This record gives sequence, structure tokens and C-alpha cells, in this order.
Amino acid sequence: MKDVIEAPTTSAVSAGQGADAVKFSFRHILAPTDFSPNSEKAMDCAVQLARRLSAKLTLLHIIPEPSALDYSIGGIPSEEIELRQQDAEKKLAEQLARAKLEYQQISSAQRSALHPRDEIVRVATDLPADLLVISTHGYTGWKHFLFGSDAEKIVEHAPCPVLVVR
Repeated sequence: MKDVIEAPTTSAVSAGQGADAVKFSFRHILAPTDFSPNSEKAMDCAVQLARRLSAKLTLLHIIPEPSALDYSIGGIPSEEIELRQQDAEKKLAEQLARAKLEYQQISSAQRSALHPRDEIVRVATDLPADLLVISTHGYTGWKHFLFGSDAEKIVEHAPCPVLVVR
């Protein structure tokens, strides 16, 4: 794991003096994961940040719900959906155990949603999270045009600062 630059737990960013100052206090960090190598890098960064800032960290996995467009004529068997959920629970438990080797104030949550990026914003709002640490696949050109960027959408709608780890 790479080291993260030391930062105080509160910092003031000011365009002027006094009342114009905005203060950030990172007490609760949310780190969504899809178990990809990119999200593992973001999770590692979130663990380091949480440890250095003495913040609580929540690892979050969203199971994408199949949409009406994903269904074949017969639909998706409930056994397959249940197997996906069990697999995701196992992977999330493994990531949580690995992260707790470095820092103990970590919990995990799993949700399901049609649009995972919307659920990430919802969870960040409900916790409430002071910082979101997310990964991006870094698509450019046609891939970006076709697939869009969940990271961009999360940054646009997040209720807190977002750290995007590529």
C-alpha cells in the first residue's frame, strides 16, 4: 500500500476571513466496493485515511438489481440471484477482515439497487458520511461515451467531499 499524505483531522479552506471559512471534519468515511482491483485500491486508501484521521470507515457493496431489460423470457432464477448475494456477502466479509488487520473501526453494509451509484449517494446521505472514497475505471473516448462514468455522477450528487482513486 502506498502512503497517504498526512493531513490534520480538520482543515479550513478560506476565500477570505472569518465567516467565509469552510471547515471539514472527516469522522465517517464511506468506501463503496465492487470487488474490482480498482475498488480495492480505493479501499486501501480509505483504510489508511480512516486510520490516520481516527475516523469510522464503512465499506459498502451494492448488488445491482436486474432491470426489465436484463430478463430473458423466463427471467432470472431466484437461485441465481441468491447465489450472487451469498457470493457478494462472502467477498465483503473477506475485505472487511483484511481491512480490520490495519484498523478496527470499520464496518460493512450491503444493499441492492437498480442503479448502484444512486444507492451510494443515498447511503452517504443517510449515514451521514463526511467523505466518500471511490474508484474509477478511467474510461476515455468511446468507452466513456458508451458506459458513462458512475464516479462523475456520484461526485455531482454526493452530499460530502469525494476522493476519486484511479
